[in-house]
Amino acid sequence: MPNCRNCGARLSKFDTDLCPVCGIKNPLQGISSETVEVTSQIDLSQMKEGQQVVRRRKTLTLFFYTLGFTGAPFFYIKRSLIGLIWLISNLLVIGGLFALLYFAFKTHIAVSIVVPLLVAYVVNAIVGVVYNFLPNIKDGEGEFIV
Repeated sequence: MPNCRNCGARLSKFDTDLCPVCGIKNPLQGISSETVEVTSQIDLSQMKEGQQVVRRRKTLTLFFYTLGFTGAPFFYIKRSLIGLIWLISNLLVIGGLFALLYFAFKTHIAVSIVVPLLVAYVVNAIVGVVYNFLPNIKDGEGEFIV
């Protein structure tokens, strides 16, 4: 229901010529009585105290690209157990590939260090891209990641 442009009283569809409260003529002049989609009016960047923290996909993807092997992306979305498992599994993969390349295949130490790190980086980047395009991801608090 629209409001009067003078006094702000709520008007019915029959009160378009005269406001029943203040008596002004044409109380809807210059005011659109069309419906507006409420969700288009919400700005998530200006949150007030007590509201849930909004976690963003871009930040999550950036964490996967930069600090993915540490489990930071999962800690960011409040999934601490998965983050800890991710950290341990990345350390085991990097350490295992290093040991395999250095001790079993007798490769140069630089190659033995760089190849496992590159493998871990590529895997984390791929997981970051997948998380970026999944439609409905929720964080550990049950809120959607926008």
